Amino acid sequence: MCHLYSGVSTVAVHNQVPGRTGRSTPSLCMWIQTQAASGRHACASAPRTPVDFTVKYSLTHFQAHGAIQNLAVSRDAQQREVFVACRNAIQAVSSAMEKIWEVKTGPVGSPDCETCRACDIETDPGDPHGICYFIDSSSPQPEPQCLYKKEQNSPSFCPDCLASPLGTKVTIVEQAYTMLFFVAASVNDKVVQRYPRRSVSVMRPLSTEDGFHMVMSGLTVLPSLRNSYKIDYIYSFSSKDHVYFLSLQREDPLNSNSAFQTRLGRLPTLIPEVWMYREVVLECRYDPKRRRRRREAYREVVYNGLQAAHLGRAGKDLMDELRVDEREDILFGVFAVVDERGDPEKNSALCAFPLTKVNHAIDMGFTLKTIIKVRHVSLLLWSSGCRSEGNVTCSDKATLVAQPYYRLDLFNRKMRNVLFTAVLVTINGNHTLGHFGTSDGRILQVAIFQRMSVIM
Repeated sequence: MCHLYSGVSTVAVHNQVPGRTGRSTPSLCMWIQTQAASGRHACASAPRTPVDFTVKYSLTHFQAHGAIQNLAVSRDAQQREVFVACRNAIQAVSSAMEKIWEVKTGPVGSPDCETCRACDIETDPGDPHGICYFIDSSSPQPEPQCLYKKEQNSPSFCPDCLASPLGTKVTIVEQAYTMLFFVAASVNDKVVQRYPRRSVSVMRPLSTEDGFHMVMSGLTVLPSLRNSYKIDYIYSFSSKDHVYFLSLQREDPLNSNSAFQTRLGRLPTLIPEVWMYREVVLECRYDPKRRRRRREAYREVVYNGLQAAHLGRAGKDLMDELRVDEREDILFGVFAVVDERGDPEKNSALCAFPLTKVNHAIDMGFTLKTIIKVRHVSLLLWSSGCRSEGNVTCSDKATLVAQPYYRLDLFNRKMRNVLFTAVLVTINGNHTLGHFGTSDGRILQVAIFQRMSVIM
């Protein structure tokens, strides 16, 4: 640090020459000497110390058996637990990072596999059913219970088959005295033809806790597209009266080289019917015109591929900038530029989508008639347009809003050469904090503002 010392060397008081008023005014003159501790004109630069990445930190931790596939946190305030899903096991971990219990889910055929013997069916690793299991987490050593009724299911019709090996997202919503499972699954011919699973479905567990009742027949990819057009479901959540599904898919189902885009699907929780399904394209953009950067060449960037998302709320600072209510649910998404092969570039962006405004954009799509009809059995293929025919309007069919809904990158294109793969948003006082995981295994914490974000 460079210190500056100031000292008064000479002080003189004298009277000025009388002015127009005829009165003389006293004047104070001081000669101030300034000395620099390290030199005449500049501070000495501090020596740069390289970052030591070999430092080892002693942190409380839990070591899983293998790569962690999913995490869930108990909502019970009296019993805070984290459920860790890794290959062939589900483990409950306490807040002290100590294992409470473990349920073995594989390998299939192994005598240690607890879920394998829970259902009265033949297990085949090459032909998975996608069965769900119920585990009572309050038990000190829970036993999995099979949510599958053998006499109700067959290889051609299987309402109890939910999970897809290609990827599945489930959001559970409490409704009256029961629960609804909103399921989104990636499918292909193999997943659909034998023990068929659906792209989007709504299921209600039976009171006997041994299977499901199909509330919504489901939306499924057309047979001609199942092997060529994949929908990757990235995130699912519920807010107020709707459940939402976020996915990454190609713009044109018939063109295997078309650009990728992020879509948000919406179903109401009270009337989860196929004809009530709505979908809109979400975009995260960088617009130098909007950011008032006149000196750089104009180049708008569309971050088309969602990598991870989190539903949360904003602190007062960001809330005021976004002009939203303090109770507003906000979808925070980290995006990347995804090429035609589906590979994300190391160029990330963060966008905040207030759900009230997203829902307004969907509803306005019907008012402006800028919508595209989705065929009855397909989540993907659409006809040339949706026009009112008598009393039948677009609102009577599953629809895709043609006009994308976009927000601007909160990082202002500053996160180059980094690929975000995870996001969590919390509030500290008036500040909104973003916690980001990167593709190279690092964690970045940032105070989020609309005009400027600060790395902490």
